[in-house]
Amino acid sequence: MEKPSEFPALAEAVAAFELEQRARGVSPHTLRARRADLGKLLVFAAGQGWPDWAVKPRTLRGFALDLGERGLDPASQARILSTTRSFFAWLFETRRIGADPASGLRNPKLPKRLPAFLTEGESNALLDLGEPVDFPTARLCCLLELLYAAGLRVSELTGLDLQDLLMEERTLRVLGKGAKERLVPFHDKACAVLETYLGHRKAWLAAKSLPPTPALFLNQRGGRLTPTSVRGFLAKALDTAALRARVSPHALRHSFATHLLNHGMDLRAIQELLGHASLSTTQRYTHLDLESLARTYESAHPRARGNSRV
Repeated sequence: MEKPSEFPALAEAVAAFELEQRARGVSPHTLRARRADLGKLLVFAAGQGWPDWAVKPRTLRGFALDLGERGLDPASQARILSTTRSFFAWLFETRRIGADPASGLRNPKLPKRLPAFLTEGESNALLDLGEPVDFPTARLCCLLELLYAAGLRVSELTGLDLQDLLMEERTLRVLGKGAKERLVPFHDKACAVLETYLGHRKAWLAAKSLPPTPALFLNQRGGRLTPTSVRGFLAKALDTAALRARVSPHALRHSFATHLLNHGMDLRAIQELLGHASLSTTQRYTHLDLESLARTYESAHPRARGNSRV
């Protein structure tokens, strides 16, 4: 098999694309992923003896088939092909090629996977697990309670500041995806847990002689708690409660939506609480299937109820 280094024209374009991505402010994580993806494309191109990137669509379909034959899972194939499309679109826009052969390149079908969720009994068992007797236990109780009470993403939870707590209104000011802000209510029990945590937080900062900080959830050094830490806390709590493993903080968000739907809340109201741009995303999160939609339709449509006729 030919080596990519023996085809400098191919490698030069990949390097130029990465420089352009870096200049646009693409995150280091995304850059690493795209570098790995294009590395696979570059190895394939060198092995096939491509003289340049001006190839036919059927040639790229061969690359897509090769990914599948190598046993890569559909999600990995989809990511690599997405990077490939971005790369060829850039090649075309910068006039390195005369046509974009990747514009019609399709991803493999991904299996529909629903996130794990807890039953109402499991959720209660987890949330009633410990007593907030000190700063760490009060913080854990508050983290879990707010994840389930407000259906927050873990990044939204750790991003909360003290000023985002509207205690009298029982509302959180949440900064979601795309820097979109939303207001999310929380119940009285969550408010009580939050107030207990705030008391321990204040006493802990004073005992440690640490300066005031706007972050709601703090680590042991007084800095903002990270999503990784929250996942670790949840894993330990699940183990202590003898509940199912491999349940992420996102499972509490999913449980929040599912349980609200089961108790009759309107799907669009749930969409607003979750901060979803698309209703179809909310349907996926709440296990809403065609049968459920049909039942909702039958009960809601004026001409479907009782088979009324004009």
